[in-house]
Formats: sequence, structure tokens, C-alpha cells
Amino acid sequence: MSMNKENSKGTFIVKIMNQQNSTWQGSVTWVEEQKTEYFRSALELVKMMDEAMGADTGSEESKA
Repeated sequence: MSMNKENSKGTFIVKIMNQQNSTWQGSVTWVEEQKTEYFRSALELVKMMDEAMGADTGSEESKA
């Protein structure tokens, strides 16, 4: 199972378009899936990337 985690890497391109209310707003592109989404806070950005990696590995945690 450790081999699967080593091979499950993701490449994200993050574009910060604005800074407001002490956080970032912008877009994130998941290169492997060629999918772009917009985020309204740094926390939302991290959650998006975490969900993308969870979906990529088939993790049960991302479905809970």
C-alpha cells in the first residue's frame, strides 16, 4: 500500500487573483485531470486539493 501513496502525486497550478479579508481568492488547476476551479479562501483551496488527491487514490476518507 505504501507504493500506491508514493505514486499518487498531483500537480496543481495556483493563481492568486486577489487578497481580501486576510486570505486569497483565485483559481487552481489540477494538471493531470485538466480541471480548473475557483476558490474564495486559502482553506477552501487546501480542501479542494485534498479532495482531488483523495478522489485520485480512491480513499474512503474523501467519501465520508
